[in-house]
Amino acid sequence: MNDLSSSNKKMIIAIVINEKYISNHYTDGFKVGATSFTLKMVDYFIKQQIFAGFILYKRDESLLAPKIEQSKIDGIKYIKIFFNFSMNSEDIKQTLTKGLLFLSINNQQESNIFAYYQTDTLLCYHPSNFPCGVTHHGPFVEDFQRHYSQEEACQSFENKDKALHLYKQQSIGINTLIDKGYYVIQHSKLQGDYLISKRVHREKIKQINPPMFLHENYELKSLNPDISHFLKMDKNEFLLFTAVARLDYFKNIELLINSSVSLLKKGIPTRTLILGDEEKYTFRRDMLYSMIPIEYRKYFLISHKLPHKELFSVFNAVKKKAIFVCTSRYETLGITPLEAALNGIYTIVPNLSCVEASTYFSSEDKFEYDIISLTKKIISIYNKKLFAFDIQQKNINTLLSKDIFEESVNRFYEEISISCNHPLSYVI
Repeated sequence: MNDLSSSNKKMIIAIVINEKYISNHYTDGFKVGATSFTLKMVDYFIKQQIFAGFILYKRDESLLAPKIEQSKIDGIKYIKIFFNFSMNSEDIKQTLTKGLLFLSINNQQESNIFAYYQTDTLLCYHPSNFPCGVTHHGPFVEDFQRHYSQEEACQSFENKDKALHLYKQQSIGINTLIDKGYYVIQHSKLQGDYLISKRVHREKIKQINPPMFLHENYELKSLNPDISHFLKMDKNEFLLFTAVARLDYFKNIELLINSSVSLLKKGIPTRTLILGDEEKYTFRRDMLYSMIPIEYRKYFLISHKLPHKELFSVFNAVKKKAIFVCTSRYETLGITPLEAALNGIYTIVPNLSCVEASTYFSSEDKFEYDIISLTKKIISIYNKKLFAFDIQQKNINTLLSKDIFEESVNRFYEEISISCNHPLSYVI
């Protein structure tokens, strides 16, 4: 593996991310989707000694001008920026400049710095004298509508007004990418193809292989007592399992519930574990429970989402005993199904081009997107006991590994270093 810090003109990377995704320390708490992707990039930047630190932003409507705070925790620099969208744009830009300049100084040495934005929220305020890129993780309103309908797009994004607002914001972000020539740190082909269709320059899109791999010697946590009790199954029972950040329209958990009920009606001894939404938000979990006939509810546990380490403890507990079912109707990647498969849980996914994770699975591991097809697929796997074997896990491990991920980050780093290697034009 190349040493990225050995270059004479080293470029360091700053991560710009919403403060709500980072707790007291960046490794704490529940990390999912684009946040999980970004923070695994951070782990590698730290390992290669090219990580500058975090710029955390938070909206504060009580302020008239941006406020900035600096801190250092366990050797990692944090800049906090408090702002709101009614502020003067130049003031926000100058605050970002100050933050990037602070992070660019290490041991009194000034380095070139690259700003890696997790989303495009602050991209229009980015100071143009610093190179930058963004992980446009979507989901893109227009792309979803292309695959489904305007009505379903409005439902997916909660309502028509929210869908329209997000569409406008995404359009502004994409136009900023095109006009300014900023980089895209691509984490899925679905994402990249859409951006290219919107005239984002292909050479500005840098593909990163998903940072997912088998976690050996992973620090396991004790299982949640409710989950531990639920997993005490009879020998003839098997588990259907899914875990998502949000129990929303995109995830279509109703499909899994309907299929599970169908299996129980056929006399197939099934239990179903569903994890999603924050613990304090019970409404959508209650709605899902209400779908289940009373006589079958004891075979279901619908609980809140778990921190990453606790989720991996569940993976470890159900390995070779369960089927992980991804029911998403649209996913720009789909990290959790891939992590489940990599860690030995037999995983099935929809046969949909708009679910990126499906590209990593064989046809045997896919189902057509309806209750009957999903139910038939589960019965076939149950009869063959495919969940007890590691064939799928071995196949996925040839496509996703630590080495493959790190090589793609190396390419990205080397390309931006060559393209962007110029001295900073500001002084503190």
